[in-house]
Amino acid sequence: MSCIEVNHLSKSYGLIKAVDDIVLSVKPGQVFGFLGPNGAGKSTTIKLLTTLIPPSNGSLTILGIDAIKNPLDIRHKIGVVLQQPSYEPTLSVEKSLDKYGMMWNVTKTERKKRMEQLLKDFDLVEIRKKRNEDLSIGQRRRVQVAREFMHDMDL
Repeated sequence: MSCIEVNHLSKSYGLIKAVDDIVLSVKPGQVFGFLGPNGAGKSTTIKLLTTLIPPSNGSLTILGIDAIKNPLDIRHKIGVVLQQPSYEPTLSVEKSLDKYGMMWNVTKTERKKRMEQLLKDFDLVEIRKKRNEDLSIGQRRRVQVAREFMHDMDL
């Protein structure tokens, strides 16, 4: 069984075809990537696969779930760090991680446990009290990735 199954997926903005007729099958454990010049549709494809935008045509099945009909179910099962960083500037690193865990209904005890481990794993212990707006770009990116591990994801 494929964990990602894409059939004739397309995305248009008016007359502009941002993504045209993608067919893709990804097996569990398989690594894949998208390569191409600026404007080739790589970011749009990722947004389609993560259900951040709906397709114009085609079908998308992730982990056996119809992602077009059930986008919220998919978002609970995946983790993604997009190219454009997102963060709340005034939150500290640990408050940011905690808030993200709360969004995913992780218990307080489990949030604390995961946060401590992630702060170590991502070399964030020394900056845990710093506000996001005071971090370097690299530190912000590490916080972003750590946030994704605050919830249980399958993909």
